[in-house]
Amino acid sequence: MQIGAFTAAHWPAARAIYEAGIATGQATFTTEAPPWTDWDASHLPHSRLVALGAADLVLGWAALSPVSSRCVYEGVAEVSIYVAAEARGQGVGRQLLGALVRSAETQGLWTLQAGIFPENAASLALHTAHGFRLVGRRERIAQLAGVWRDTLLLERRSPTVGIPRPMKTNILVLCTGNSCRSQLLHGYLQQLLGDRATMYSAGIETHGLNPRAVRVMAEDGVDISHHTSNHVDEYAAVPFDYVLTVCDHAHEACPVFPSSAQKLHHNFPDPAKATGTGDEIMQQFRAVRDEVKAYAHSFVQAHFGAN
Repeated sequence: MQIGAFTAAHWPAARAIYEAGIATGQATFTTEAPPWTDWDASHLPHSRLVALGAADLVLGWAALSPVSSRCVYEGVAEVSIYVAAEARGQGVGRQLLGALVRSAETQGLWTLQAGIFPENAASLALHTAHGFRLVGRRERIAQLAGVWRDTLLLERRSPTVGIPRPMKTNILVLCTGNSCRSQLLHGYLQQLLGDRATMYSAGIETHGLNPRAVRVMAEDGVDISHHTSNHVDEYAAVPFDYVLTVCDHAHEACPVFPSSAQKLHHNFPDPAKATGTGDEIMQQFRAVRDEVKAYAHSFVQAHFGAN
């Protein structure tokens, strides 16, 4: 079996399948299959599919029709799917509806809906298996052969089409000079959060990027050599979600940010004030680096759920 494009050439066989479905009294309120021109005009020009068996025998078909002419509903369509009686139970409907959903999403449709008679258990099961949910029951919505009938309204909302990507979280790390501690935390949070956050670091003064900070981070596989030392005033217009102060001086002198910014403080020793031999100073830088790294992991776990 192959799924292909439904064209006018398939209509005679597809119409016969449609008429057989109409005859069951459980598929549609329609009582007569229309000519091709009418059917063609009432269905969307894309996402028209046929299931073909041996010798290109039409086993079933699926198509979409618009639910409204209003532009706000241009991404909503109604499903029609019919399978030949002799082909039922062979997975034809499953393959057709799966392909129809994929085609609809490719065309930018965000919601598919289907009106199904409650007695049509097979169609209900098929749609449910493809992510359609029951919206509700429409009682005595119309007559068929003089009998008022209920329908069940099912819909499938695409998980991808028309779903805005979440905005990145803006995080500012603040210290006195944006030289060491804030640069270390900036580097680790950038590594841990990646595309989930936009990272900034700044100081209430600017002292330049400390080369020892660059060196100890490189030892741990994090490159901050491209970082710059920035003044906090440069980011006055950024809507921060988190402001992390990493020294008491910055915490006390922290500028006023919008109330939506969550402010967190942790005072780290300043390795720039370390004394001793070169090796001893580097050891103090490494100790602060490791403390900052542990804090970064704790922050990400607490506020993003993973690290």
